[in-house]
Amino acid sequence: MRTLYIFLVFIFLSTKITTGAEFTDQELIYMPANVQITLFKQGLLSPVDVVKAQIKQYNKTNTRINSVTYTHFDKALTQAKKAEEHYKNQTNRPLEGITIGLKDEHFAKGMIVTQGSLIYKDSKPKDYTDEMTQKLLDAGAIILVQTTVPEFYLSFCTNSRAWGVTKNPWNTKYTVGGSSGGSAASLAAGYVTLATGSDMAGSIRIPAALNGLYGYKPPFGEVYTDLPFSYFSGTGALARTFSDLLLMRNIIAGQTPNSINVKPFIKIPSDTDDIKGMRIAYIGGMGIFSPTKGTSKQIDNALQVLRRAGAIVDKVEINLDIDPITLATSVSNMALSGAMSKLFTGYADKTELMTDYATMFVKDAVNNNGYNRNKLAEIENLVKQLYKKISSKTFNKGYDILLAPTVITSNIPAEMDVINDILTEDGVELPTFCGVLYTIPFNLLNWMPVISVPAGLNENNMPVGMQIIGKPGDSETVFKVANQYSKKAAKLFKDKNFPKVR
Repeated sequence: MRTLYIFLVFIFLSTKITTGAEFTDQELIYMPANVQITLFKQGLLSPVDVVKAQIKQYNKTNTRINSVTYTHFDKALTQAKKAEEHYKNQTNRPLEGITIGLKDEHFAKGMIVTQGSLIYKDSKPKDYTDEMTQKLLDAGAIILVQTTVPEFYLSFCTNSRAWGVTKNPWNTKYTVGGSSGGSAASLAAGYVTLATGSDMAGSIRIPAALNGLYGYKPPFGEVYTDLPFSYFSGTGALARTFSDLLLMRNIIAGQTPNSINVKPFIKIPSDTDDIKGMRIAYIGGMGIFSPTKGTSKQIDNALQVLRRAGAIVDKVEINLDIDPITLATSVSNMALSGAMSKLFTGYADKTELMTDYATMFVKDAVNNNGYNRNKLAEIENLVKQLYKKISSKTFNKGYDILLAPTVITSNIPAEMDVINDILTEDGVELPTFCGVLYTIPFNLLNWMPVISVPAGLNENNMPVGMQIIGKPGDSETVFKVANQYSKKAAKLFKDKNFPKVR
């Protein structure tokens, strides 16, 4: 892969140098991190150029997208100039001068974290940096913007009373997903090069799918999280290309100075063997609910990509035998039976400031009266049963990887009320929590690594995503399959395949 990548970069640079052409704003804002770094090292481009182009793009389009809470443009330009010097002096770090969007959940000293809530909209800047963010900063990354989230990260649509509605750059009629929706939209719109996300019920994978991105939900214990007992939640990466996703993963993975629940770092290589002969199982809607026709069409195309890469892809019928409502509430029941219960009960007297969906969780937390051993025991048993149903028909029969759609449909309105609105497609009423039903099983089974990859664009110019799911702890095989997929799949953010908001 590295040889091919260097060759492509060489061709790209040769064309520019030969023709004497300068980089256009569009080339700069969507340029992959790996290409930027190569150009920075050669002195053919400055981080300042990229930062200025991305600021310009933000100023032109964010009134339509609304994916940012706070900007840090002056500081970013200063850091970009310092990064330019690092490249000249050959003291550059792995992410030197690369811009990131920081989810309104991750802490950086001097920045305000609102959690998407009016309760914290006027809070003071933080006086510390969380350990995952510190890894990115230590690697030379530049925080250009902080990105929108639904209130307390509790919805698969990014809209809140604090920040309003975030709209999809591919089609502003539709949602960007949630809860890392602002991060994903900022990438798709060209405001940043990389972005952070977190995933408790699909919060990385859903926005990745709906914005045409690569999104990685690590297995529990691979990347630092502030919640040691919350094994259903974790932090991960979002990027426009596979190579950038891998680059960011290899920065944020592994132990930090104060992490008790993170395993030692294992680097995932960029050079991987092919997947010829690998057995892969497509498990579809898992008996929960069938994907729409528009989603199925793009997923079928994605399966063919892997077959062309030499994999043996079979459709395997799996029925998890769980109804959508029970599945959708399973993660919240688990969360509200643990440490998060105290957090939410503390908002009981503040619900007049909150969205309806956040208020619903607060009321559930109060009714649970804190730690609920019976509910937690039920969830523990559900986790065992879900994995047995999946593994008995796939991994135990020789399959190495599972595939599933990321979302039932990509046609979810940007302003959807996730509690009260009814969504219909193909003449069928979709379940209330349709946005999370294919991702939640792999938060309950959070030891399984998952990458959502772009599968194509549907009839409304909305991206469709497919999950590549690995055995517990086997991140390397997931990245290997995603790597080979990315080589042969149709490319978004290239040629004519760009978001409409440019």
